[in-house]
Amino acid sequence: MSAAVNHLTPVALELGGKCPAVVDSVSSSWDTKVTVNRILVSKFGACAGQACIAIDYILVEKRFASTLVELMKVMIKKMFGENPRETNTVARIVNEQHFLRLKNLLSDSAVQNSIVYGGSTDEKNLFVEPTILVDPPLDAAIMTEEIFGPLLPIITLDKVEDSIAFINSKPKPLAIYAFTNNEKFRRRMLSETSSGSLVFNDAVIQYAADTLPFGGIGESGLGRYHGKFSFDMFSHYKAVTRRSFLTDFWFRFPPWNDYKLLLLEATYNYDYLGMLLVILGLKRRR
Repeated sequence: MSAAVNHLTPVALELGGKCPAVVDSVSSSWDTKVTVNRILVSKFGACAGQACIAIDYILVEKRFASTLVELMKVMIKKMFGENPRETNTVARIVNEQHFLRLKNLLSDSAVQNSIVYGGSTDEKNLFVEPTILVDPPLDAAIMTEEIFGPLLPIITLDKVEDSIAFINSKPKPLAIYAFTNNEKFRRRMLSETSSGSLVFNDAVIQYAADTLPFGGIGESGLGRYHGKFSFDMFSHYKAVTRRSFLTDFWFRFPPWNDYKLLLLEATYNYDYLGMLLVILGLKRRR
């Protein structure tokens, strides 16, 4: 870092954060199953959630939450088996420090009461079972710190549209994942939220596309990279301007007066009507 400061080197800084997945009450059972499969493999299948772009928590309408949770329970067993600790279908936590950090996230009694699936841990083998929680306290560490592990809180809302205000009340995430067939809601997610990336109807896959820039915004990072974006990030775009000697705006040169200043102002603002009014004497400085 000191070398970068000494030489004023461009920096791309990716910091991560809490990446939400918004789940709309999609229109068909097929769409619901696809949604659940993609969420589970993105959260528990990719390094057991130990990835900066892993889903951190889910936002869903109250009326759809139980359907989502029950299907997730079934599909977790189908994907990872009845005992993923024994079958080695879920990655281990990278080291003891992070294992204890995750275990501590579950130590709050109010958080424990919100567990609806999983929750077991094995310190010797650095194993944390895929765990689902429904409506843990929003001020608990599991909802204020980046989880970076196989713990998946689900926060229920009255309306899926309330997810926009919820997301905007938090630091800007590295990624937002929105599962929906509602085009109006998609447009709102696009225009009313801010994140490093926005993915509709899937998760994590944006990282594999080197034709897309990857990076954060605000507290989730700065700069962007991947493919040509990496080259552009560390390249300097020199601005080059060239003019002829044949023409000039005479009113750009001193001595100044109100007439010249009005013309300069109108020209700078590309106000062609204003320029005409000044020339005709129909516009004066106040």
